Amino acid sequence: MKKLTKILKVMSLLFMGLFGCVVQNFAAEDEKAIGISEKIAHDADGQVKVQMEWLRRPGEFALEIEYFGYLTQEGMVNFFIEINGIKREFVTFKEEMPNRTQKIRILSFHPIINKDGGDQMKQLLNSEQVDYMLFRNAPYYDQFGKVHVEIKFFANGRWDGDSNKSNSNFIFEFDSPIKDFPQDHF
Repeated sequence: MKKLTKILKVMSLLFMGLFGCVVQNFAAEDEKAIGISEKIAHDADGQVKVQMEWLRRPGEFALEIEYFGYLTQEGMVNFFIEINGIKREFVTFKEEMPNRTQKIRILSFHPIINKDGGDQMKQLLNSEQVDYMLFRNAPYYDQFGKVHVEIKFFANGRWDGDSNKSNSNFIFEFDSPIKDFPQDHF
């Protein structure tokens, strides 16, 4: 009986260790994109590129915006953004690339990494920022609709919109690349 108890304890410890390794591996890959869609808008003043990423962690997104327009001469450009009805009226680009294109990557959650045997928040890149609520109404699965993104840029009292559409907001719509029926992930 003592031998059986000892064997069960060892097996349970091994199982817990194995389970811990698997959970840590999944946490490390939460930020991995499982679907990517990119749209580019060209107008008389430049180019706006928007890349939407559906991340491995269910319901989570990353949105990367690159702006090259006449406002880049004003320094770091600000923008208004709306994703499926959730608005941010003042976001500032985080990084300027060598060709003067400005870039930001907005994440819907702060990724966790395993370091020194423990989980901790990942150090974000200069071009990244986390906005937990911006993607609140964005559909992760195709069955629930499209991700609708509207953006307009401004700096020092000057505005830059889509000159192809009377300088209104740049509008991008993304279909989810995830075609599987939603499943219980938890």
